[in-house]
Amino acid sequence: MQYTEPNLFTALSEGNLSFAYGISPLLFLLLAALIVAAVWLTYLKTTRPLTPAWKAFFITVRSSVLVLLLFCLLRPVITTLQVSPQETYLGVIFDDSQSMTITDMAGSDSRRDVVNEALVEGGVLDDLAESFQLRSFRFDKQAERIADADGLSGSGTASSINQALEFVDAQLNGLPLGGLVLITDGADNSEIDPVIKAADFGTRQVPIFTVGVGQEEIPQDIGIVDVNSNKTVLEGSVFNVSVGLNHQGYEGQEVELSVKDGDTVVETQVVTLGAEGVTRRYEMELTPERPEAIVYDLQVELQSGEIIEQNNVYSFLVDNTEKEPLDILYIEGHPRNEYKFIRRAVESDTSLRLATYLQTGPEKYYRQGIESPTELSEGFPRDRETLFQYEALVLGDIEESFFNADQLQMIQDFVAERGGGFLMSGMIDEEFIATPIADILPVTLVEEGFLPSHLRGGIRRGNHPTGELYYPRLTNNGEFSPLLRLASDDGENGLLWRQLPELQGVYVTGRIKPGATVLMEHPLLQYQNQALPVLASQRYGSGRSMVVSTASTWRWQMMMPFADQSHETLWRQMLRWLAVSAPERITIEFDREFYNVGDEVNITATVLDDSYEADNNATLYMQTTDPLDQITDMPMEWDIEEDGVYRASFTVEEEGVYDLLVDVASVAGEGASDGSEKGAAFVVTPSLREYNNAAMDSGLLARIAEASGGSFFDIANASQLADTIEFTPNAYSREVQIDLWDQPWLLALLIALLCIDWIARRLRGLS
Repeated sequence: MQYTEPNLFTALSEGNLSFAYGISPLLFLLLAALIVAAVWLTYLKTTRPLTPAWKAFFITVRSSVLVLLLFCLLRPVITTLQVSPQETYLGVIFDDSQSMTITDMAGSDSRRDVVNEALVEGGVLDDLAESFQLRSFRFDKQAERIADADGLSGSGTASSINQALEFVDAQLNGLPLGGLVLITDGADNSEIDPVIKAADFGTRQVPIFTVGVGQEEIPQDIGIVDVNSNKTVLEGSVFNVSVGLNHQGYEGQEVELSVKDGDTVVETQVVTLGAEGVTRRYEMELTPERPEAIVYDLQVELQSGEIIEQNNVYSFLVDNTEKEPLDILYIEGHPRNEYKFIRRAVESDTSLRLATYLQTGPEKYYRQGIESPTELSEGFPRDRETLFQYEALVLGDIEESFFNADQLQMIQDFVAERGGGFLMSGMIDEEFIATPIADILPVTLVEEGFLPSHLRGGIRRGNHPTGELYYPRLTNNGEFSPLLRLASDDGENGLLWRQLPELQGVYVTGRIKPGATVLMEHPLLQYQNQALPVLASQRYGSGRSMVVSTASTWRWQMMMPFADQSHETLWRQMLRWLAVSAPERITIEFDREFYNVGDEVNITATVLDDSYEADNNATLYMQTTDPLDQITDMPMEWDIEEDGVYRASFTVEEEGVYDLLVDVASVAGEGASDGSEKGAAFVVTPSLREYNNAAMDSGLLARIAEASGGSFFDIANASQLADTIEFTPNAYSREVQIDLWDQPWLLALLIALLCIDWIARRLRGLS
């Protein structure tokens, strides 16, 4: 409810009118009735005859004059609550966040300029200072005391109204606080509802008067809501960037998205904006150009009439620094072309290490890509610790009898628990049916005897349907999968796929498992009304699995010009995808997608021992290098509620790239020397929080005022603020009596009635 200085009409409606001489309002009404009756008696006989209408007119005017005189003589007063001048305090809280610099007010003024004009230059604060002792504060995500409005900068990167109310409450605790004035656009981006704190003020009779600034709807604006991308990529990888855009006033408009690396534009895309007010995502593809942490700048083409320009630019970090190669174990059943060309595909890729164990004949094996003479010296790993040192496992045309039961179970644990990747390529031994391998695969396995005759034969060459040449068909998922990207442009990617030679032969599996994804399929052959999958993948436990049901991808290299890299690109991308999801012994995570100056950065490190189980006995130190190359060391504390989890936090003060190095000084068990430290990076960028959803939230401000017993004002009505606050009840209001008898309007009304009576009597010829 909005209170103002009471008058006769509000006093009558609220029942707080009385007379200083002790006459009750009922007795006054009785006396007024007697006056009307007496006047009526005097007009029973007149010097000149009058019509009933004229007689009623004269009785009304003369009665009104006499009743008004009686009203004034009895000294009417209004009893109300009013602040005690200079005996109570009033907190004035200014929003000092970046959204207050938005120029959406009349005359292209900023919100902060309008606040200055209306409250400071307009004299509203001076009026308040006559009744209160003012205490001024500013707030963004933190609050602080200021001398006056000159202490505002409009540089805050976030708004927390609740934190501001908490701070002011603590600062003015113990003082006779008569109320608070909160001047803001209401664009609160904290996680705590300020209405709860406002209700707390209300229980203590401390009203909050909210003054809203800004337009309730921004008519024209395009804003970047967020950008999602891989924080870490492998050198040469194609990765997706997902851009969330929201807009008002540009539905159906084509705009250009561009990504810049410094001053160089590395990717552009023209997109059509959807319905206004709805966040829509657009996908872009990038390939890092150099092996380091790269800060990309995403820009949305500025449109005519846009009110907010700041949210058209967004910076994000992609860590493309050189990393230890991903270790992949490849077990091959015989020296086939597929094996030879897969090894060639990754030979020059420093991000991958392919350790292969090739069966060349009965009890004859050949090792390649090993790091030491003892690696794979006993064949397939015999214990979990040895197998778990790899990030991915590839099996090609290997028989089930090559493994014992314990090793098959280890493979399942490797994928489900370790989080490793698993790929089976070519023909699959039927003996794997009903083994853990069958559980891992994204397809079911079927004995050849149960297949229709035209699907039997495996991938053997010949005139049999399963051995003939065919052009594989990319599914919808395959067309847009980063695993099968040969070029970032959709048209060029499709052209390159159409230029690839045919494959030969497909191994027939059963149906696709629920949750699995088919990326490539046979164009003609089907089993149980499903096209035969050539490439399929799925999540399994903590890891990933994939099946390539052909042994002829080598044709994509052998049948193409020497310089063509399609085969190499596809196999590198598939192997990286399999291996990159496997957790390292030290994993670093951040609590947010991006940070701004002044934000607290919360770092979480998860540490695993040699068995890749949570390690609660490690000692961790974190070294931080800021954009000014200043180095800070701090310990990381174990989170007692989570196994293997260690935490640290600090506040960032500079924009730019921060480098972290987490060092495990001691680990339970015998840790690998190359697994005792882990690096990461993050970027501190200009904030977008204050420019998205930046319209004035009048609903929130009205709820804050209502919960506290105060009132909500638009900045245009701020001139009413002083009177409203003065007569709004608070914990320190006192009862006062306001005289009505000496009001100028009463004297003017009395003179007007006497004049009307005299003129009317002259016109009718009465004495």
